[in-house]
Amino acid sequence: MTNPPFISVIIKTYNEEDGIAKTITSIQQHIGEYPHKIIVADSLSTDTTQTIASEMGVTVVSLTNPQERCCGVGHQLGYLHSEGDFLLLLDGDMELEPSFIEHGVSFLIDNPDYAGVAGVVEMDDVDSYEFKSRKQRINQIYPLGDCSHLGGGGLYRKSAIDEIGYLTNRNLHAYEESELGMRLTLTGYKLHRLDVPYFSHTSYTMSSLALMKHRWKGGYLFASGELLKGSFGTPLFKKALGTIKNEAIFTIYLILLISTLFTLNTTLIISVVLPLLAFIALKTIKNRSIKDALQSVFNLSIFSAGLIRGLFLPLKDPKQPPQHKIINEGKK
Repeated sequence: MTNPPFISVIIKTYNEEDGIAKTITSIQQHIGEYPHKIIVADSLSTDTTQTIASEMGVTVVSLTNPQERCCGVGHQLGYLHSEGDFLLLLDGDMELEPSFIEHGVSFLIDNPDYAGVAGVVEMDDVDSYEFKSRKQRINQIYPLGDCSHLGGGGLYRKSAIDEIGYLTNRNLHAYEESELGMRLTLTGYKLHRLDVPYFSHTSYTMSSLALMKHRWKGGYLFASGELLKGSFGTPLFKKALGTIKNEAIFTIYLILLISTLFTLNTTLIISVVLPLLAFIALKTIKNRSIKDALQSVFNLSIFSAGLIRGLFLPLKDPKQPPQHKIINEGKK
């Protein structure tokens, strides 16, 4: 390890012209005296993201095939051009908080059995049901202390990533951080979230229905099926199934419900519908809103459809580089 350690900062982007300058500036302001390289790994944006990043003097690499776009390909693309001791992962709608780098680097230096460390996430106010629900569960999504994976990115030991072969799975439209955590923990490494601010996040401002349409079109909702299919027959499968258990259980329930409707057996249909009605009632009481309860059922149904769709998508070798090109060679 160099002294001080060298950090490659990887920012994955797709049409982030409104936020990428803030993201880069926050890194430049808060990375301190650590030698570093900032890499914008772009999924062939159709706006000015690449131009803005290039003008700010950072390295910009881009996919050349739009069919390759997914959440898992971005940080992996940046990893192919990384160097040094640590990898800091961010998205183009995030801003790095002060002091996290210092705390993160110190933790990894003092704890060589840990492959990665993250911090506390600050989310803005949101309108959609999904992001309101996420904010309510923020302590479950981003738990402090030792954890199974680092949702939202983190600071990783590059040697650990080199050891497991690739950073993020280029097949996955989501769950790429969960899959990374599975591979690292199965190798014997640990992950940790410090009680230190890591980044602030700007959420989507679209409605719940518009967000679902956007995520179906972009493939995000197919990720649970992709994760299951990609892990089948490997030591990751049990952990993968546990990760998407809610979607899997609801998918099985919906298949049972639809099958029951074809029987035209009133007693049987009522017995199968009752658990759904009970779920809606409990959600209504918990959220004090029947609208939110029905939205939850709708979301689960769409995620279930996405799971099935994802099972039928072809998978590529995650260790093979995606088609890409260098747009700008940045300064270190």
